[in-house]
Amino acid sequence: MHITNIGGSLTTAVCLSLIAWSIRVLRAQKLAEQKSREDKGVARGDGSLPSIRAGRRAYARLSPSAFWLLVESRSIRPVLVDVRESPNEEDGVEDELSGRLRCARVPAGELARALRSRQTHWLERTGFEPPTKRSTIVFVSTHGHSANQAAAIAVQLGFTRCAVIEGGLAAATPLAPPRVLSRGGDDFLENSLSPFGAESPRERHRLVSADGETIVTNATSSSSSSFGTDKNKPSASSPLSPSASPRAIPEGETIGRDALALLGEYGVAQGAPLVTVIDVRRYDERALYGSIRGSVHLPAEALPRALLCTPEEWARTFHFRKPGVDEVVVVYGRRNERAAYAKRVFGDAGMHRVLVLADGVCGWRNGGGGGGGGFW
Repeated sequence: MHITNIGGSLTTAVCLSLIAWSIRVLRAQKLAEQKSREDKGVARGDGSLPSIRAGRRAYARLSPSAFWLLVESRSIRPVLVDVRESPNEEDGVEDELSGRLRCARVPAGELARALRSRQTHWLERTGFEPPTKRSTIVFVSTHGHSANQAAAIAVQLGFTRCAVIEGGLAAATPLAPPRVLSRGGDDFLENSLSPFGAESPRERHRLVSADGETIVTNATSSSSSSFGTDKNKPSASSPLSPSASPRAIPEGETIGRDALALLGEYGVAQGAPLVTVIDVRRYDERALYGSIRGSVHLPAEALPRALLCTPEEWARTFHFRKPGVDEVVVVYGRRNERAAYAKRVFGDAGMHRVLVLADGVCGWRNGGGGGGGGFW
């Protein structure tokens, strides 16, 4: 009787163990089948969407102001992708804006296939040169819902610099630059907005720079000498003067060379920097043309995605500590264009103590920024 009781207890334990093991095996099999279906979808290239797992968002959201600073940049060439399924009569203004921006048209349902077969399906679908996995890609839709889905798909496929517009084209449209007349009489934006770059001389005719000066890119003089005839000037209804440009950096949001050098000297004297100076140029520019001594490097095109990183990920990737929201940061580029964009992106992330170095690294060098603080 005593042995029978022991046998019964052991049998129950074995049965429970077998049930638990069976549950684990069935669960593992189900997960393996799900993963196999996803892998087959990728291998087929049939446009089936990869699964979007819940977790931390891996793509950036640009405010409409930051978006326009990015689009107008001459140094960062964003790939603009309109992922709306089909134009809607109610989206007439947004559709016109998409056309002016020369967005690549790829509906969200076809995006996975287009990105997986970039050399074939992308070229056939859009007619544009395909993006690389390190291209800055901005997905646009009317209100941003389809763009969010598209950005998540692109991130799952390995594209690391994806972004959407907060509020979509509906939010960006009111801030769009006015249309102006080129030398050939055709309407176009103030910058070459082709996402992949090939510029014609007509497209290179820009009227407003990022720092608010009215210029022509193939001329060295400013608006007072570049526009010799009335036909080359903006129309009276176009607020393209420096004072009216929404892209100009307010004077109180810049810092001069001498003030920055003085902060550097104080930091050296105290043994700890008082300000984080960030170079937002490309890697090759920093290597070829030098940098301000004591500055750290974070390319402007990587900034939106970088701000989503944890402090540990930031330090591991960019090799300096992630600034806090209350710390003073100074950003600089060659001039003010990329720095203005970086300042806006920082501000959208809640960092409002960010200043732009007046005239950028060119102004620093031309002003003799050798200073006693050992910055250059």
